[in-house]
Amino acid sequence: MTNPLKGEIEIDLGGQTYKTRLTIDSIIQIEDAVGCGIIKLAQNMGEADIRMKDIIAVLLPAIRGGGKDVQENDVKKIVQNAGLVPSTKAVAEILTGSLMPDDAVPEEQKKELG
Repeated sequence: MTNPLKGEIEIDLGGQTYKTRLTIDSIIQIEDAVGCGIIKLAQNMGEADIRMKDIIAVLLPAIRGGGKDVQENDVKKIVQNAGLVPSTKAVAEILTGSLMPDDAVPEEQKKELG
């Protein structure tokens, strides 16, 4: 079970479910890799301005943060098998989840999560 209060999100790619989580360190890593801030990256995605490098740069630390030990080539294979559109959608979900304030989580879900 994921915990949105901790930035955990489940994504489905290529018939596989992955728990993801972005930490402050992983966000810094993403920003360094893509050359812009995380909010700007999310805005760029909204304008359909995202590169394959950006998708990999988000998915790699996010999947690792969810507890799965993956390498860059593993993530490239995941994206290749899942396809560009589902991979882009997953990145959008991850970014949205990491930028969402705690008060956006419904009270019922907060109680369930403890």
